[in-house]
Amino acid sequence: MSSGTGGGTGGEAVRLDRELVDLLRCPAEGGGSLAADGDDLVCPECGRRFPVSDGVVSFLSAQELSDQDHREREMRDEESSWYDAMFEGYTNAVEVPAAVSRVGRPTGPILDAGCGTGRITEALVALGQPVVAVDYSGVCLRRMLERVKGARVLAVQSDLRAIPLAPGSMAAATCIEVYSQLRAPDRRRLLDSLARALAPGSPLSITAFNYNLLFRAWKLKGNQGARTGEHMLGGDYFYHRFTRDELSAEIGAVFEVDEVTGMRNIPARTISAALGKVGLTGAGDRFLSYMVERGHRADTALERKPALSGVTGFFWQVRARRR
Repeated sequence: MSSGTGGGTGGEAVRLDRELVDLLRCPAEGGGSLAADGDDLVCPECGRRFPVSDGVVSFLSAQELSDQDHREREMRDEESSWYDAMFEGYTNAVEVPAAVSRVGRPTGPILDAGCGTGRITEALVALGQPVVAVDYSGVCLRRMLERVKGARVLAVQSDLRAIPLAPGSMAAATCIEVYSQLRAPDRRRLLDSLARALAPGSPLSITAFNYNLLFRAWKLKGNQGARTGEHMLGGDYFYHRFTRDELSAEIGAVFEVDEVTGMRNIPARTISAALGKVGLTGAGDRFLSYMVERGHRADTALERKPALSGVTGFFWQVRARRR
């Protein structure tokens, strides 16, 4: 990373990528750009300081968060040690290319909103543009930086509903596996925050849970959590599954929506596990290996058939553009 030329000497802040730091803004009303001062970034206008630790710039102390927000941040920290295991193999083989392909080949910095431990960030780096990776969890951000060591990536700990970036500064953005875990007012705040950060016409790749055929069947069988609930992954996480029309309307209120299609259409890991339960563990392992190496192409092909993937996909994959 390039060195900074801030107002202090020594310290972490001056070692950040200066060009990317220049894209940050103080979250105060009408906040301006930030200057490096030792281990902090500081707003010359209001004097607020934003600590930098292990390469992560934190804005959380300056943002108003509810008790639930703080609990969720702590849970995100705790899950960071096993988070990647949820996506290894087939899920990453399908989901990462689906997410990244929707931003095309942007020229300029890319925002990864809700980056987690960096599985999408790593793929965005391969596009050859600098990345601003934003997440609630400082622990996840540190793992992300290890994953992309040497790349031009700025790690920012922030509320996604108030991303501290200069208006129109991003050439593209991804927001993967975040939207469904916010309630309606916060989803709108997230979309507004993403729109502010993006330049006009810039692409957004965003995903949400699909209220597909399986979950509709569960609802008919009396599963009250089939569509909306308060707990997910053993944590205190709200979630909501969307119909196509519902999701298109919400995102379309802020962005121009180009595509809404089902993604992760083949439950490869579930099929493999089912084979194991009936004594066919070897066949299940071979099936999953094949799907990871080659079979995921069938899943990607189904994305091109929105009518079918809309009832089979576990997620909606959306491509939208900043108006």
